[in-house]
Amino acid sequence: MAPAWGQDLAFFHQIVHSAAEGGAWASPLLLEPQGFFAMVHTHLVLPLVVATYALIPRQEVLLLWQALFASLALWPALRLGETVGGRPMAICAVAALAAFGPFQAAATADFRPSVLFLPGVLGVFAAARRDDLRAVLAWSLVAALGRQEAVYLLGACAACLVVIPWGGRRRRIGLVLGSLAVGIGGLWVLVKPTFFFHFDPLHLPPRVEIPPDVMERRWEFARRLALSGWGLGVLAPAALVSALPVFWQMIETGREWHVLVGPSGHYPAFWLGGVAAAGIVGAARMGRWGGPALVVLSALSFPWIGPRQGRPELRDLTRYVTEEDRVAADYDTIHAFAGRAILWNVAQLDLPDSERPYGWKRAWPITPDEVDVIVSTRSPDGRGAPADWEAVGAAGEHRVFRRKIANSSAGKPAERGVKRPAQVSESPPLAPPAPPR
Repeated sequence: MAPAWGQDLAFFHQIVHSAAEGGAWASPLLLEPQGFFAMVHTHLVLPLVVATYALIPRQEVLLLWQALFASLALWPALRLGETVGGRPMAICAVAALAAFGPFQAAATADFRPSVLFLPGVLGVFAAARRDDLRAVLAWSLVAALGRQEAVYLLGACAACLVVIPWGGRRRRIGLVLGSLAVGIGGLWVLVKPTFFFHFDPLHLPPRVEIPPDVMERRWEFARRLALSGWGLGVLAPAALVSALPVFWQMIETGREWHVLVGPSGHYPAFWLGGVAAAGIVGAARMGRWGGPALVVLSALSFPWIGPRQGRPELRDLTRYVTEEDRVAADYDTIHAFAGRAILWNVAQLDLPDSERPYGWKRAWPITPDEVDVIVSTRSPDGRGAPADWEAVGAAGEHRVFRRKIANSSAGKPAERGVKRPAQVSESPPLAPPAPPR
């Protein structure tokens, strides 16, 4: 197993490792306040992951949880398909979702608990179609376990159930769901100082200018999505409309999301639940061929996400680093060094004062003095006197640089688990964050 983009996996591995070792529920790698509720994002499901990791302290545990969280969506897809089209439609709904590139990306995109939004939202609409209020509330809680922003998605689902036909006692269910979303949101505002850090409905960020080449790729993504079979959701628009605010926010951001791997791999978790619910019902309305058409179009619209084993030569770089080393690595390799006391991204070294992160009160900028080893495609020149570092390993364009004073045996592969009287030090805790703007 290998990640789609190592940075997020390293983020969460550091948090889980720290918590499992009795440390803070955060990592300095995140460049944000530490603490379960003080972090920019709070994931209520994370204690379950930490408990599992404490028993099996391997990074693969996080990847397996990611796949499991996403795969939960197959159950409400089955139930919704069965409700609207019987067993044949139920089978087609599951097959179509499993064959969909964005779903596969969400299931394998490193580790982000927000992937629980996907089964949560799809489960809400599937249960609402059956007039099952208890199941609606249960799936709402599944979504809420993923991240605090679930309240926005649940609120959008509730509004659409109240206003747009969906079947059954939709208005009653929508009102109850809306009340739940407001209640959970109110609790978050009380306990989480950074609740509005990324999205504040009262203070929207200025629009970002999107480069033409990025917009072209986004339009290509939209065309593929419309022709994927899930575009049949226009025939049952309640669930589809609930995803429109997410698409609007994605269009407004300058961050790339039009590819299925990398940092954009988590985006389907926000919109796919509503799109899938609408698509399943829309396909059922097309008659006996609607389900098979959904499967075929879904499978052909986007490339399948194949297994990613990573580059073997880069995995070999880990033999030059001990478990106690303080490490700075780049995006290609950082996940391989996660699960240690000190880990930075080389891009975080020597950042200007203008990029001081929110709530950060300790020494700034972060300098090479914070680490013993640098894994990068470029040398530490400019990040410290070249005479203080030497290359001890290489793979392709990547080099492992070790500070000479930190290890007298530099130049030889380090043995895993070797204890050194290294200059390893815990990063001091961050000061409590200021009230969010």
